[in-house]
Amino acid sequence: MTFFDPDALMAAIGLVISLDTFLFILLGVVIGISFGAIPGLAHTLPIAIALPLTLVIPFHQAMGLLIGTYKGGTYGGSITAISFATPGTSGAAATVADGYGLTKKGKTRKALQMALYSSIFGDSVSDIALIFLVVPIGMVAPKFGPAELTALYIMALALVVLLAADNPGKGMISAAVGFFLAVIGRDIVTGSFRFTMGIRQLQAGFDLIPFLMGFFAVPEIIRHMRKVFVDPTSVEELGEGKTEQLQKEKGLTFKELIGAWKGLGLGTLMGIFLGALPGPGATLSSYTSHSVVGQISKDEEYGKGSLEGVAAAEAANNATCGATFIPMLTFGVPGSSIAAMLMAALMMEGIPVGPRVMVDHTETVYVMFLLLLFANPFNFLFGKLLIPVYTRLTRMPARFLWPAITVLLIMGTYAYQTRPFDVVIMILSGIIGCFFFWFKITDGPLVLAFLVAPLFEESFRQALMMSGGDYTFFFQSNISRVLWAVTFGAIVWFAYKRWRNGRSDYNMHVSD
Repeated sequence: MTFFDPDALMAAIGLVISLDTFLFILLGVVIGISFGAIPGLAHTLPIAIALPLTLVIPFHQAMGLLIGTYKGGTYGGSITAISFATPGTSGAAATVADGYGLTKKGKTRKALQMALYSSIFGDSVSDIALIFLVVPIGMVAPKFGPAELTALYIMALALVVLLAADNPGKGMISAAVGFFLAVIGRDIVTGSFRFTMGIRQLQAGFDLIPFLMGFFAVPEIIRHMRKVFVDPTSVEELGEGKTEQLQKEKGLTFKELIGAWKGLGLGTLMGIFLGALPGPGATLSSYTSHSVVGQISKDEEYGKGSLEGVAAAEAANNATCGATFIPMLTFGVPGSSIAAMLMAALMMEGIPVGPRVMVDHTETVYVMFLLLLFANPFNFLFGKLLIPVYTRLTRMPARFLWPAITVLLIMGTYAYQTRPFDVVIMILSGIIGCFFFWFKITDGPLVLAFLVAPLFEESFRQALMMSGGDYTFFFQSNISRVLWAVTFGAIVWFAYKRWRNGRSDYNMHVSD
């Protein structure tokens, strides 16, 4: 199938390459980065607010604003994840471990630059993949039914539990806590309430954004505020280095960027693949990528403050931007909530999204492709300009910085849905985060299980209803078999690796 039309391409270029369109893209990127960098104010909010503009201003300008906001916000979430261990978006949660670890070493600038370069790389490759592979990749997406999605979610969770946790027991505890928190609220099939303990506000369950904000930010706030009260002079700045050292902090070198090629490459590929499937999204992509790259990385600081870890998470996070349009443009199924809003913008213009859109509205599709590509340089430029600003923020005196972050955290949590109980969820999540910090339990399985549990439950129960309770239904398709084989192979490989390491330690002990 081909839809190349040189006349439509030239018309699309004429619309997009103009000062007014570039100004709307620029405005969208600035808004997206700003909202993405403020915990709670997700970039979905300005996109939702701007949707009616498609009825007022030309389509290419409105889409430039929306796409710019999307890309800027996806990158912007990494800024606070790196600077303050508070992910601005859920997709940036996997960046916290290595990004904030680098900040504590006084390498905030390097971490922010790696996040920016990885984001732009993953995003650009994803856009190119969308343009050239939209049809062949789109042909695979609808083959992922309930049985295949169930196998996919189990594989992703198994990889994170096995590969991200040094102690698999703690990894399973972490995943179990995430599953339990995710099922609080209304049953997705029967509509009955589960584990609400008679609290009316819990009927809506734990929302992802307040949960992530509390889980990651509150433990850090408590830890630093305790230091402020005990010895104010010992924590004047966030980084471990002195002011003079931080002022001389060097940026990311080309050698360091190239050295993270595993994270860049695998992160981008996983982001494209998982982003092309309806449901998984940026959070699943970034955590899966971060876990897998961690097993092949030779960096001993991986997971504690590694540039390669930042690259793996951010490349996968942003590689979903272009890939999420694949199922939308081919089958009318949005790959994410933002893709759903952009799909709504197309429908408001009277453009039916589905298999015929690339044939009947070729010029419109070309306009979107060009906007996706041109938004990346703007995202790079303003991300680069804002890095020095956020680097300096980490040098503020701790007695001012952490109280200010606390106020912003509470305000951002409440502003997310203007629901006071979200602040309670944030505090409860923070308490859980403190326990995880004190007992050194890895957080990746919890976050991924919290995200995957509703999707897994829906797919699992749909598959059982379709098959009449026949569990062999989960192994009938070739896609399912491959996913189960990967899961089983990961378990065997992990067990073998543990056995080999244990035997090596035993031989060393005997020789001593």
